Amino acid sequence: MEKKSALDINNLKLIFHHISDLVFLIRVVDLQHYEIEAINEGYLGNYQTTKEDISGKRIEEFLGVDQGIKAIRRFQEAIIRRETLQFEEAYTFPEQGYRMFDITLVPIIEGNTVANLIGTAKDITEKRINEEQLVQSEKLSVVGQLAAGIAHELKNPLTSLKGFLKLIDFENKNPDIERYIKVMDTEFTRIEQIIEEFLVLAKPNKINFCHHRIDDIIEEVIELLNAQANMESIVLTTEYPDTLPQVYCESNQLKQVFINIIKNAIEASDDGGNITISINTSGEHIQVSIRDHGEGISKEDINKLGSPFYTTKKHGTGLGLAICKRIIEKHKGQLVIDSSIGHGTEITVILPINFT
Repeated sequence: MEKKSALDINNLKLIFHHISDLVFLIRVVDLQHYEIEAINEGYLGNYQTTKEDISGKRIEEFLGVDQGIKAIRRFQEAIIRRETLQFEEAYTFPEQGYRMFDITLVPIIEGNTVANLIGTAKDITEKRINEEQLVQSEKLSVVGQLAAGIAHELKNPLTSLKGFLKLIDFENKNPDIERYIKVMDTEFTRIEQIIEEFLVLAKPNKINFCHHRIDDIIEEVIELLNAQANMESIVLTTEYPDTLPQVYCESNQLKQVFINIIKNAIEASDDGGNITISINTSGEHIQVSIRDHGEGISKEDINKLGSPFYTTKKHGTGLGLAICKRIIEKHKGQLVIDSSIGHGTEITVILPINFT
């Protein structure tokens, strides 16, 4: 019996140390203090940590004060309830960064007290990322169908209006009215362009890629938005190097991206503010950064920006940034948002100079 018992213990140790999920044993000192007694070697190998770095350490020494307090609250809940606790929670590590875990905590009761907690933590980060991408894809699919329907409904009356405008123009002899007709015709054309751009969400359009100077595209956008900026007493300033390579892109789509981003910056800025638009090159990429000095965006909101129908604006739809992300993805680029409450926002569009 003793040999069988020893064999069972060795088997348990073998399983404990080689299982890939995190398995840990916590010693309960009191309701506020917890020490790590053991962690399986499978975990240690994945996270580049040694036994010496962990054994006997208080949980807040290992996870950091803020994350340690979060873990302690879970430990306390398991102890008070005296039952198995299962939950999902995210932690950030120096080497691995942000990771999401599916955690199970089991209180080990000796006599009338909880002396230890044994737990398992399965890394589900990739699973959650894939689920988020699927949700995003489904949202964009719905938005695409909605966009196609709206575009169809708008095009019919717009065609009628343009037809009647041409009839009025044909019969008109008054030069003052002719001026108004030209303005209306320009605005109708602009509406048609917006409808076509909106359809980017609905289906892949045939687009015309060729080489353009990115600073020329930005200057055209600034010319369009200067009036709105002036009304808000906001100055749009630019910082460009003397020479810039041309970018292989679809210029009209990139204009829509920068119109959306700069308009957002204007709306986020206080009266009399300043918005800086800078262009830099880095290797085979070009970076366009738009920085405002508004109230900023919280970290939680940054992670959700770009999702269809999610917006921080009172009357926004959340579609503007979703369209921007889709266009930038078509250009094999990236959209990076850097912001914090009280320190404004910087949005950087990173584009390859050439791509196939």
